[in-house]
Amino acid sequence: MCLRSTSALRRGFTLIELLVVIAIIAVLIALLLPAVQQAREAARRTGCQNNLKQFGLALHNYHDTHKMLPPALIGSGRWNSTSGNRVVLNTTGWILLMPYLDQTPLHALYNFNVPSSLSSPYGVPLAGGVTNTDINRPVFSTLLEVMVCPSDDMGNMHKTYQANVVGDFYERNTAAPSNYLFATGAFTDYDQTYGALLANTSLGAFGNDGAARISGFIDGTSNTIMIGESKQDKASIVYTPLWGSGSHTCCHGRVVNSPGPDGLTPSLNPSLGHRYGAINGKSDASGKQYAWQFGSNHTGGAHFLLGDGAVKFISQSTDYYNVFLPLNFIRDKKVVGEF
Repeated sequence: MCLRSTSALRRGFTLIELLVVIAIIAVLIALLLPAVQQAREAARRTGCQNNLKQFGLALHNYHDTHKMLPPALIGSGRWNSTSGNRVVLNTTGWILLMPYLDQTPLHALYNFNVPSSLSSPYGVPLAGGVTNTDINRPVFSTLLEVMVCPSDDMGNMHKTYQANVVGDFYERNTAAPSNYLFATGAFTDYDQTYGALLANTSLGAFGNDGAARISGFIDGTSNTIMIGESKQDKASIVYTPLWGSGSHTCCHGRVVNSPGPDGLTPSLNPSLGHRYGAINGKSDASGKQYAWQFGSNHTGGAHFLLGDGAVKFISQSTDYYNVFLPLNFIRDKKVVGEF
């Protein structure tokens, strides 16, 4: 009896079978990649939400200690007034929050008698007569994970512009970035102190040299934004949010009525969106945001911290005038309810 060799019984893949297998694997990979990307973005969104929740706890602990919220900026160099004995400090509210964000060593290292930025375009003297910010640079150049949204791919990049140029609006030297802005209503660091604006119905929770008390949230804490997201990549390289260096546009999240206090309407062009206020609105044809504008790299909107500590994702399609705008004001008496 003739026995076939075992090698004769072996059979490999045909070319067609091999191509079919490769095609199936390619289809599976194509189906899997979007799911992996979505899972990663979901994780990044969760990280961003956790940052804002930490801010909520920090703000309420700060309020319990000091009986008010921290100013967005102390000693602004952009307030166009040389009256009185003003000096420029450009100290950010984030610096004041450091002990409540588990950053007590950074807070202890910061010198509150010298500025964090030399931005003083109107000639107001710098505190201490200091003409450089090297003293506080070890603090405001520190990259903090809690200050950056994981979805922003510019999150670990220091910001330098006109370093050590006294008076420049945007002077900053290796300043660490941020993705979050204090909700300051219709006002920025150009405007007066918070105390001088208390009668204004378009007042936000934060301002210059002062901020609100929780009891001042007339519209209710659950109907008032305290902090919102902002992109680092703006319409101009000079605009950028920063957590520790009080350069112009570092800290204020602004919205504008129509017309606003400066006579500007909220949009340059209806097809481009709201320049100053709307979530992810565009500044110009480049499609990027304006300086003080809220927005994010998340699809469809951005995260916001409310006065009661809740974190909400607010859609960029939210009604600007009737919903989003009132959420930024603490006493306009327009309660939007569940949004």
